[in-house]
Amino acid sequence: MTMAPTRPSDQVETADHAELLIKEAYRRTQRRRTAYGLVALAVVAAVLATFASGTFDRPAARTSNGTPGSQAAVGLVQCSATQLRVSGLEANGAAVSAGWIVRLRNLSARGCSLSGYPSVRGINQWNGAVLTAAHTLNSYIGGWPSGKAIPTVDLKAKGGVASFLIDFVTNNDYRACPYVTSLRVSVPHSTSVFTLKSRLQVCKYFQVHPFVPGRTGGNL
Repeated sequence: MTMAPTRPSDQVETADHAELLIKEAYRRTQRRRTAYGLVALAVVAAVLATFASGTFDRPAARTSNGTPGSQAAVGLVQCSATQLRVSGLEANGAAVSAGWIVRLRNLSARGCSLSGYPSVRGINQWNGAVLTAAHTLNSYIGGWPSGKAIPTVDLKAKGGVASFLIDFVTNNDYRACPYVTSLRVSVPHSTSVFTLKSRLQVCKYFQVHPFVPGRTGGNL
């Protein structure tokens, strides 16, 4: 009896071919997943970069009064002399220290702000000499507290008020020191001058303190 040569069955060959196809499909799937992952990482990186640069298109945050946050951060424009009415009155003194409070009221229809120091010059009645007040943060009778940033004072339209304090050392002898009967006041970034009548016996330490909110000038 003649025996035919044996060979692997078709079933075995079919099984090997299917295994190869499965492995190839698996590799392709892995490659696709890797590619998708890289794309996703690139998208996330682009979004984060957009947020970091501040260019992401989103509505502006608003303050409690409805003003866009970006505008609130910028603040009001500096007050011009034409917006203001200026007045003065005697401050509360102590011992040989005396002072004068100057108030600035916004009469215009636009809000504005004041910050820093005013310019103050006093005219001596005896000889016409001009005394310039030194910029100092505070003194024995008031001003702005040490260790705190000098404020920017917002004056609302039609009525907002800021003030500042002038002070000096005085003397009981009427003619012993310069007698300032006129004050020339100007606000920052303005060449306009307000002239106020006064009665200041300025012996020494003629100084002016920063703008503060309200009407007291920081007088203690």
